[in-house]
Amino acid sequence: MYQNYWKLLFAICYKKTNNAEASEEIVQDVFVALWRRGGELVVSTSIKNYLIKATKRGLIRYYRDKSKNQEVLVTKCNLCAEPGFGEDTLQHNEAISKLLGQDLQIIVDQLPCKCQKVYRMSREEHLTTNEIAAKLNISQKTVKNHLTKALSIIRRRVNHTKD
Repeated sequence: MYQNYWKLLFAICYKKTNNAEASEEIVQDVFVALWRRGGELVVSTSIKNYLIKATKRGLIRYYRDKSKNQEVLVTKCNLCAEPGFGEDTLQHNEAISKLLGQDLQIIVDQLPCKCQKVYRMSREEHLTTNEIAAKLNISQKTVKNHLTKALSIIRRRVNHTKD
């Protein structure tokens, strides 16, 4: 059964997610669930239709889980933009990295050059605004503007992928 239908199910998933790893995982979950239900499974339609419906349910779960993680990320980004956000960037950076993993790195890689450099110095090297300003020979206000712009772009892109 796996040999007959995995390519079809993978194609359905990949068309919706554009992510090979996620598609493989969804298809794998469908077949694992089928295996676990084994003898108690009653299929009223063809097995092909059953597997397609199960894959679509897997896609729904995937997007539901993904949107929950992104809602938490947006909340974290909003907290960072609030007045009074201190220099405690380590916790912020760890939380965001856990939520998005490589997705955050892709977004940061696409930031404008100066914004990206300031963001990385702040979030990855854990430098203060004063230290960044001194290293780049720019004002603290410029550093804050670059950070604000970077967070705004990240927030906007996360909101865009959530829709």
